[in-house]
Amino acid sequence: MTQDISQDIEVTLKSLKANHFDARFAQTAAEAKTMMLEMIPSTATVGIGDSTTLRQIGILEELTRRGNEVINPFTKESTKGMVENPALQRLFLQTARRTFGTDVFLASSNALTKDGKIVSIDRVGNRVTGTIFGGLKVILPLGRNKIVEDVDGAIYRIKNVIAPAHAKRRERKTPCATTGRCNDCDSPDRICGITIILEKKPFYTDFSVILINEDLGLGWDPAWDKKRINQIRSNYYQNTWVFFPPKSQ
Repeated sequence: MTQDISQDIEVTLKSLKANHFDARFAQTAAEAKTMMLEMIPSTATVGIGDSTTLRQIGILEELTRRGNEVINPFTKESTKGMVENPALQRLFLQTARRTFGTDVFLASSNALTKDGKIVSIDRVGNRVTGTIFGGLKVILPLGRNKIVEDVDGAIYRIKNVIAPAHAKRRERKTPCATTGRCNDCDSPDRICGITIILEKKPFYTDFSVILINEDLGLGWDPAWDKKRINQIRSNYYQNTWVFFPPKSQ
């Protein structure tokens, strides 16, 4: 590698490639956005899985500006107040299902292991479905803060750092939103009902991972410097809002 990257990033990129993913490195979110625009044809339909990282990169606005059809169930207009509005719930589900079978599916993931595995935990399942067999091409941008040692470490961090912080932000009525730790609860609002581990590239999917040398999305090691953690949390809050997926899901 000729660029200035950490050993963790270099090892992870090498492992992703060994697992047959198209693994790329971007120094900044702006560089990742340029890379993604080059990878996505201007005529492509683009499906979106909910992702703070995508909003931080600013790729969705750029795709819309240049004329791509962007199918995004997760806009503020379509998600705020869904719990009180059955029509919005139906529209959300219809739009989410339209993201499957698009030319390109964009999302991110909760954790990326040093041995090149991608670990995601969902509530509804639209994001993980899209990454497994949703779009003809899948692109996942991930910040360096998503790197963990192994699958056990990934699941532990998702359930004891990411899910509690996310549940609190979304104002979920779950024990973890209060305690900050996983209680393996039975709450109807539980957000970690579906776990997938991509050990290798899905066979029929053109799958690219862009590892970015910035902290993006939600996730951190509790042992990190508090200033870094607070910055990740603050950036996440600036790019998210409170909404409620349908209760039936």
